[in-house]
Amino acid sequence: MRVVAALCLAGLTLLVTFQVVARYGIGSVPIFTEEVARYAMIWMALLAAAVGVREASHVRIDFVPGLLASVAPRLNLVLEAVLDLVSLTAFLVLIWYGVDMLMFAAGQTSEGLRLPLSYPYLAVPVSFVFAALFAFLRLKERLSPS
Repeated sequence: MRVVAALCLAGLTLLVTFQVVARYGIGSVPIFTEEVARYAMIWMALLAAAVGVREASHVRIDFVPGLLASVAPRLNLVLEAVLDLVSLTAFLVLIWYGVDMLMFAAGQTSEGLRLPLSYPYLAVPVSFVFAALFAFLRLKERLSPS
């Protein structure tokens, strides 16, 4: 996933650079570049979010867990498991809504490339399936006796 997200970032960078050069050098920009750059950004951001969940580097306020780790380590483990469970629940809800968005987009096409809109919308359920899997594995690891 990290490689795919990096490729999306590279493609996005090349497309936006081409847009700037074309706009100021040629005076016109092919319409497809804006659309492909937007889709690359969507896939990059959502796949990178799933990687962040895997590596436990996603956005989270850890003041209370950090304080509990030094005062009550056992209670901190329970809190960490609860936070992982909340994250997993949120990811499952996002999968549900992502599939709903995908069904809504079915049959529609994009303006520039005439691609099915289900391609960019597919990024939501795919990335959150991975995020949910990673959150589940982390929760399972926390709850397994060591």
